[in-house]
Amino acid sequence: MHIHALSNNGTTPDGALIRRDAQTHDGLRVLDSVLAMRPTPDVVLRARQRVEYDGDVRRWVRYSLQREPGGVDVAFQRADLPPGVGNGVPSFARYLLVLELATVGSWVEYTQLDDADPTRTQHALLVRTDTQPLVLPDGVSTSAMRIDQLLDGSPANAFWCDNFGVLQADYIETFPDGSQITGVSWRTTWEGIEPWLDAEVRAALDASGILA
Repeated sequence: MHIHALSNNGTTPDGALIRRDAQTHDGLRVLDSVLAMRPTPDVVLRARQRVEYDGDVRRWVRYSLQREPGGVDVAFQRADLPPGVGNGVPSFARYLLVLELATVGSWVEYTQLDDADPTRTQHALLVRTDTQPLVLPDGVSTSAMRIDQLLDGSPANAFWCDNFGVLQADYIETFPDGSQITGVSWRTTWEGIEPWLDAEVRAALDASGILA
């Protein structure tokens, strides 16, 4: 289980993103991700994303997304998409490409699919830069390798990685209705994030089953 705190202001946690790796009975790898946070004081954003893939996420087989508010509940089979569309990667699965680039290569170029509508695509580029000093929101000083993402040529998300994976990320998420959330996420433990979660956010994580 991989846990990241989520913060709108870059300091105080407003929620959590929890990922689990698994395997299906037929040998496909699975990335299961659950997010629960307060992007604004009166809203709890809940999302679950799951992708099944054959060793490399570029060879994904199926993925699904549920998100509230918004009533999004979709699932896609790669084989059912229009020709060429399935060659892209769902946006939430870029995490796996970041992990890959953190260990080998200088850049990764791919087509990023809109999670809710994979026929909506963007040209994506992940670029590995250098190791930089980094002060985490909890005050810990360290150093980490930076990876920048460009979408259609414009700066988007940024990631800082160490030997254990993604340490911190600056994220920008744009939804089909045009709304955006921005903020900072950083690696933590359940003991580190639990005291910051309000009852409704904690209930959303519990209901997902990701903590079991």
